[in-house]
Amino acid sequence: MKIFMVHEDPWHAGNPYISTLIEEIKRQHPECELEWGRERFWSESIYSFDIVHFHWPQTFMANDSHSETDLLQHIETMKRSGITVVSTCHDLEPHYNQYANKAESMRIVYSKCNAIFHLGEFSKLLFEKRYPDTTHFLLPHHVYDTIYRHFPSREESLRKLHLPLNRIYILCFGTFRDDAERNLVISLYKQMGNNAVSILAPGFIDVKITSPRFFSQLAKKIYYKHKYHILCTGKTWGAVKDSELPYYYGAADIAFIQRRKILNSGNAVLPMLFGKVVVGPDCGNVGPLLKKWGYPVFSVDNINNIGDIVSKGIEMEKDNYGIKIREKQIQQYRTAVIAEKLYSSYEELRKIAQSYNKEDWK
Repeated sequence: MKIFMVHEDPWHAGNPYISTLIEEIKRQHPECELEWGRERFWSESIYSFDIVHFHWPQTFMANDSHSETDLLQHIETMKRSGITVVSTCHDLEPHYNQYANKAESMRIVYSKCNAIFHLGEFSKLLFEKRYPDTTHFLLPHHVYDTIYRHFPSREESLRKLHLPLNRIYILCFGTFRDDAERNLVISLYKQMGNNAVSILAPGFIDVKITSPRFFSQLAKKIYYKHKYHILCTGKTWGAVKDSELPYYYGAADIAFIQRRKILNSGNAVLPMLFGKVVVGPDCGNVGPLLKKWGYPVFSVDNINNIGDIVSKGIEMEKDNYGIKIREKQIQQYRTAVIAEKLYSSYEELRKIAQSYNKEDWK
């Protein structure tokens, strides 16, 4: 079986979602061929694949010279050639203004897919109504257990990050996409009403030495640190190296997802690998996932009580709640399990395609 992942380079994708699945499928099924690459996607060689799998089409097309019309025609030609076209529903629409001009790429891909993979029931139910003739699979987000295997103690982590011992640390991973997310974290700090609280938010703001606004950016970083105890690295993209990430979780008392508009988030699953309680928004696929495991959630329409909700999470953490359910979570979401589900779905789709003629499958 030959699978093509529509991505320029899965190992430089901003997160290891695609690359870890590729690596695990290759480990379990060495006979399976998995390829990727921008030039190959638009070349004649694409017609040698059984399945073409899209991820983040808006990002792919934003960095491409082809138009949405080209994309539509290319997908239709692939399907006429008997190729099964699938997509993972990472987003319903572009985040905020990020690649908003490429929203049509997402609509084209979703509407033309033979199958769509969903990371949660929310988007699956939504798309089953929107695209009733498409096959829909539930494929939960995996924990990155093949990448992170070091679980340092709190003391070791605090030493590594040069943080004082006698504080409560709330971890907010991921790039802060706009001021609404920054204001949410500032509001959280104010509501906590505890000077012993620090917020580890590596991707809070950018401080670029090459920017003409460098000094004002640096001043903001210092201001947020002293005013609201928000500790950031000064980088929004790749703010934390893989080698450093375990220490952030080791230091954290709790993980907090700072999104008010979200469908999926690896930051809802990754804390499970480290046995941490997660607090996040009750929306998209994230809310049901957190509630499934008994984690506290907040309403995106009312953030006036997030301090109380996070405090509840901290109390749960003191009772080692995250550690108590960790093994059960890992058994469900480890990379080997999710990769095998994905591969089995590919096999099922290939059998369906073989039972149709090309005209019916398009």
